[in-house]
Amino acid sequence: MHCATVAQPVERHLGKVEVPGSIPGGGSGMFKSKKEKEAIENYKKHSAIALECMDLFIKQVEALLDSNWDEIERIERVIYEKERDGDALRRKNEYLFSEGLLFPADRAIFINLSEQIDKVIDKIQQVSRIIALRKPSQDAITFLKECRIMEYLDVTKKSVEILNSSAMELLKGDIHHAVEKAHEVEQYESKADDLKLEILKKLYTQEGKIDDILSILQIEKMVLWIDAISDKAEDASDVIILISAKVAP
Repeated sequence: MHCATVAQPVERHLGKVEVPGSIPGGGSGMFKSKKEKEAIENYKKHSAIALECMDLFIKQVEALLDSNWDEIERIERVIYEKERDGDALRRKNEYLFSEGLLFPADRAIFINLSEQIDKVIDKIQQVSRIIALRKPSQDAITFLKECRIMEYLDVTKKSVEILNSSAMELLKGDIHHAVEKAHEVEQYESKADDLKLEILKKLYTQEGKIDDILSILQIEKMVLWIDAISDKAEDASDVIILISAKVAP
C-alpha cells in the first residue's frame, strides 16, 4: 500500500494520468480548461507576431537597398509596437501560469517557451533599430546588394516559420510532427550560420571599397544580429522538444 501511495503523485506529475494541474498526454484537446485554452491562444498570437515581425524586417532591408529612409523608419516603428504586443502576451501567460495552471515544474517549462518566442521578436526589433539608427554609406548599401543578404534573410525567415509550425503542432497535440519541425529549425539555423560567415568574410575584405568605418561596423552588427534571430528560434525549438518529451504518452 505504501509503495502505491508514493507512485501515484509521480505518475500524475509525468502526465500519465490526466488530473487538474498536470500536463495531459499527447493528442487532440491537450489543454481543456478555460485558462489553459486562453494560454494556448496567447501562444498562437505570440508566435504569429514573430512571423509578422520577420516579414516586416525583410521589407525594411529591401527599403534599405532602395535607400528609402522614410519606409525604413516607418517599419521600425511598426516592429517596435508589435514587440510591445508580444511582451503583453508573454506577461498574460506568466499571470495565467502563476494562477495555478499545471504543476510548478511544468509551469516553468511553458513560461520558458513564452520567453524564448519573445527573444526571437526582441532580436528582430533590435536589428531593425540598428538599420534605422543611421544611413549607411552608398558603398555599404552596394555591398549589401552584391552579397547574399536576401538569401540570408530567407533562410532566417524559414527558421522562424518552421518554429511557428512546430509550436502549432505541439499545441494541437501532434508531438511527432512538433519534434520533427523543431529539428528542422536546427538545420536552418546551421544554414544561416554558414551564410553569416560568408558575408562577414566578404565584408572584411571591403577596406578601401567602403571608406566609412561606421557603415562597416553597422553592417557587421546587422549581419551578426540577423544570425541571432535564428539562434533564438533554435533555442525556442529546444524548449518544444523538452515539452514534447514531457507530454508524450
